[in-house]
Amino acid sequence: MYKAFLPLFVYTACSSASAAPDKPVDRDPRPYATQTKVPVPDYSRLLRQAPLAAEGRTHREATARAPRDAKAIGDLWIARLKARDALLGAGLAGKSPNGPVSLMDTGLTEPEFMAWAGTNRWQIPKHIRWGFVSKLMLPRISDAAKNATRVWPASTARTGFQLEALLRGRVELRDGCFFVAPFGQPANKLAWFHAEMGLDRDKAGYLVLRDRGTGLTRARIGEEMVWGGPPSAVIDLPTKRALQTACGNHEIVVVGSPESRERFLTQYPHLRNPPAPPPPPSQR
Repeated sequence: MYKAFLPLFVYTACSSASAAPDKPVDRDPRPYATQTKVPVPDYSRLLRQAPLAAEGRTHREATARAPRDAKAIGDLWIARLKARDALLGAGLAGKSPNGPVSLMDTGLTEPEFMAWAGTNRWQIPKHIRWGFVSKLMLPRISDAAKNATRVWPASTARTGFQLEALLRGRVELRDGCFFVAPFGQPANKLAWFHAEMGLDRDKAGYLVLRDRGTGLTRARIGEEMVWGGPPSAVIDLPTKRALQTACGNHEIVVVGSPESRERFLTQYPHLRNPPAPPPPPSQR
């Protein structure tokens, strides 16, 4: 997963208002978790932890020249990857918008891609540079957190490059349902995460979001967070129906891969007290 952020917004201290959600429409008697306001952990210590694996993508370089039917081959593979929700991007050779595909980023690891092509007996084009995502090291929900939520609202398709601005707000858990309060708005929309986010408990017992690739803690549920936005994600219909059945027919907002605001500012301390912009030039 990789992103590029547009210029950052200046932060000001503020708390988000919360609105009482509709009661879940199901009648499941099991107790689910609620976690709204939480103390901020020591991110200076957490950021020193070694990741389980390095972030990044792997590539398989092209080893042949493009054949005469390269455009048709590229179009075929684009269709195949789209059907699997595994196309993250593609690039064309030359300057023409109708040029042949020369590179393709997939939402699969290289072993997954090779197994998929092998099962279907597809010959992998050698004139295309292939990109693969890294392996996810953690499960979607850990054993310690498996009974906390009614539905884990996350994409099953991996995330590619997204050019985004930086947004802020809070994600909280109420009776097993994740609600998001975008900055200055009530917490009455359902949150949806990227596939790279997982749910776990930290040593203090708080529910946290962890990066499933690196294993690092991104935020405690209930903290003020930042995220790239507006992010996109695959929202599959069965999970969407299950989520809105369990938690109410609220609007779903993709928060993607949120990060604690405090974690973000610990990494970039110069943004904690940004300098005031210079005054506008005088007009005479």
